[in-house]
Amino acid sequence: MKNGDNADVKRIMLTSLSAMAAETTTFPIDLLKTRLQLHGVSIKPVSRAASAYSIAFQILRDDGVLGMYKGLSPAIFRHMFYTPIRIVGYEHLRRNFVSDNSASFYSKALIGGISGAIAQVIASPADLIKVRMQADSRAVSQGLQPGTQVSLMPLPR
Repeated sequence: MKNGDNADVKRIMLTSLSAMAAETTTFPIDLLKTRLQLHGVSIKPVSRAASAYSIAFQILRDDGVLGMYKGLSPAIFRHMFYTPIRIVGYEHLRRNFVSDNSASFYSKALIGGISGAIAQVIASPADLIKVRMQADSRAVSQGLQPGTQVSLMPLPR
């Protein structure tokens, strides 16, 4: 393995580890956000407005502390690939398509957009699974079968 390849492997490993640590730290906030978005979407009537605190207490009461991490595994899986592809991919694209270090803002933005788009296409399935796991655990706490809440909602016309 060449020295440059070794540096790339280190960069990929460090970006993956840091992204996974950040995702693990912020995941409960993301779960609360998803649950707040889904709060009004239910076949059971909602008796009162939800707050982040009330939803957090409900999750802790129903599922315990680990309930705040339902759906974490696909989120971790997503960031194992998304962040290194985006960051290391940007560096490789910039190195290969820009001849000097004084690239314009627009060329850097274009290269960043390309690397981000490639990373998002690869990571999207894991993001979808994460949100479904978060929504399904909410459905179970309401006494529903996972996946039924989506099919029972009226379709917009």
